[in-house]
Amino acid sequence: MKLLGKILDIAKRGVLLNRLDARSIGILDGDRVQVINPKNGVSVTAFVDTTSTIAGQGTAGVYRITNERLNLIDGVEIEVREAGRPASLEFIKKKMDGGKLSKDETLTIIKDVVNDDISAAELTAFITASYINPLDMDEVEHLTRAMVETGEQIKFASHPIVDKHSVGGVPGNKISLLVVPIIAASGLKIPKTSSRAITGAGGTADLMEVLANVEFSATEVQQMTEKVGGAIVWGGATNIAPADDRIIIQEYPFKIDARGQMLGSVMA
Repeated sequence: MKLLGKILDIAKRGVLLNRLDARSIGILDGDRVQVINPKNGVSVTAFVDTTSTIAGQGTAGVYRITNERLNLIDGVEIEVREAGRPASLEFIKKKMDGGKLSKDETLTIIKDVVNDDISAAELTAFITASYINPLDMDEVEHLTRAMVETGEQIKFASHPIVDKHSVGGVPGNKISLLVVPIIAASGLKIPKTSSRAITGAGGTADLMEVLANVEFSATEVQQMTEKVGGAIVWGGATNIAPADDRIIIQEYPFKIDARGQMLGSVMA
């Protein structure tokens, strides 16, 4: 279906369709559509919200984060098609049933997480399944390698490169803020990425942000580490293991951190 695109300044991924247009395509709230920008040929998968008032018939509201990839201009004609379900949903269901995930199945899930091809609810199902049916050590390895492979990587010319992680869960824990400067002062390199809150009120990145900015790219983290020996930054801004922060965001409301996912997070 060809519709007029309207950019909506809403900081999420997806599209807003008129309920009658959605019905004519055969989709409901939460379904997936393929949105195509004919001007540049870019196509993205987006989740659907529907309305009977905000978007009139013949109009599709495109949320800001989705439009970062499409690069649409207001009023340009776009094409919207029904999209199929990703294979990763079958693998998530397999884990829900207590099955063991293979390397390729895990990589497929994590790629879809990073590419925003699965919804928050679907990611929550994976997190919950991994909490109820814990990952074994093979699955932890598969998860770790998938998280690394789907993100940026920093390579240093000199070695060793040191890291330090805690399992968290204690609000106000300030160990990293003490340990990292000591290690850097001793002459070792420690590019420390930390998370925001998962199971407690504040994560290491939240605490560090009281003192300094923590949002840097992977390149900036490398430059700071080469210059002064270390850094304490929020991992979610670096694009190093980007799946990690997406998982953490969905874990936070439940205040859970499944053991296997925690290990994958630390190592990745």
